[in-house]
Amino acid sequence: MNHLIISREYPPAPYLGGGIGTYVDHISRLLAERGETVHVIAQLCPGATRPREIRAGGRLIVHRVPIDRPLPVASEEARSHQAILDVLRDSVVPCQAFLWQVAVLAESLIEHDGIDVVEAQEYEAPLYFLMLRRALGLGPQRLVPLIVHLHSPTEFVYTENQCQARPDYVPLTRLEAYTIQAADALMCPSRFLARSVEFHYGLGRGGVEVIPYPLGTASVSRRTARTWRDGSISYVGRLEPRKGVSEWVEAATAVAAEDPSAHFSFVGADTTVGDQSLRGLLRARIPPAMQPRFAFSEIVPRPRLTAHRAGARIAVVPSRWDNFPYTCIEAMASGLPVLASPNGGMAEMIEDGRTGWIAAGSDPGSLAAALRRALLSSPNILAEMGAAAAESIRALCGNEAIVARHLAFKREVVSRGCRPLAAIPASPVPLPDPGAARREPATMRGMQTDTMTPMEILRAPRAQQAAMIRRALANPAYVARWLAWHTRRLTVNRIGRP
Repeated sequence: MNHLIISREYPPAPYLGGGIGTYVDHISRLLAERGETVHVIAQLCPGATRPREIRAGGRLIVHRVPIDRPLPVASEEARSHQAILDVLRDSVVPCQAFLWQVAVLAESLIEHDGIDVVEAQEYEAPLYFLMLRRALGLGPQRLVPLIVHLHSPTEFVYTENQCQARPDYVPLTRLEAYTIQAADALMCPSRFLARSVEFHYGLGRGGVEVIPYPLGTASVSRRTARTWRDGSISYVGRLEPRKGVSEWVEAATAVAAEDPSAHFSFVGADTTVGDQSLRGLLRARIPPAMQPRFAFSEIVPRPRLTAHRAGARIAVVPSRWDNFPYTCIEAMASGLPVLASPNGGMAEMIEDGRTGWIAAGSDPGSLAAALRRALLSSPNILAEMGAAAAESIRALCGNEAIVARHLAFKREVVSRGCRPLAAIPASPVPLPDPGAARREPATMRGMQTDTMTPMEILRAPRAQQAAMIRRALANPAYVARWLAWHTRRLTVNRIGRP
């Protein structure tokens, strides 16, 4: 098959990526090694300046698109494409410029490179414009299935991080909801997130295919008897509220007061709470006498991260909410037992008491109780648990088995084809605000009477739909104004519309 995978997080990424980028890096390479042809669309950025790269003997083709200038299009369209990009890039959701470029390039690849199936994450909704254009009857006549891979919906992440007041919250959640509900198929690495999404978006049980992440290149680290006795208790990941780092520090300081041998390490990028560094807030909560036993480091390159894990005896994933974190996969693959909260796919990886410890909850008391249990384990028991963890995660996430499941699922999706366009749900674009006109630039006000919303177009009679499409094709500048108007609506209606 010819696969197309879309992700801004494909490394090197324009921002600090996480598990999504790791997954796309692994699965694209593994599929290519299996003999599949894989195209990846990512973003052109200072760390990745080549628009096209060919790897894996021609089986892996990486396309990188800019967000500040149009892709090569007909000369009469270039000006309108530039106007669209300018509007989207200057909106409260600037990643929409990437979404537009994705639609332009993906349609070309579908038409000229024989793409059989498209996969993209739900986060930031990279399939949004491709789906919307398909719903409007634009783009290539040959339709291919669009699969949304669930990793970390903005609505769930922002809720756990308590930052729903951010101006991009409502637009992103609505864009993502549209792509999730309009997808031809859905997949997800954990039963935990799959069930949550099925319930939240009204998909019905069994609407999401669950396939764990592939292991990638992780390997077992050698540890000495001294490490199993005195090694650190290691947290790896972003310092953000949803990762449970505040609760973990509270639990760790309580247990550290009882056990002077316990010491803790934190490796990961800082984030802010309000205008304050979360790392600084965490350090402030550690009693001065204990501070030398808590080490904080910025994110480090993978070879140094491997060395860091080799000096640990226990890994911890204390998240308030998580999907199927690579930090847990990689810790287990390195031969570490893992202490984790039950709020995520970690419980699908860890067998309590054999490969790690599952706390009763993500609160400080539950994490502290699990940590006390872990510290009662002798060095020999920890080493045995670490070996069992490495063996079990390879059985669950082994590359060969996961690639085979991906191919079987995607062949099934291709064989059943695309959903009928009539089944596409309502557009996530908010309804017009009666007071918006006086807040809009004069160039936007005319759109209130001479345009339709995407959902109105979908519901219109066929004759009216055809007229709108002819108008769009004859006047690309109008399409730019139409997109600008809806982008403006996203901005105006973003507050107070949960």
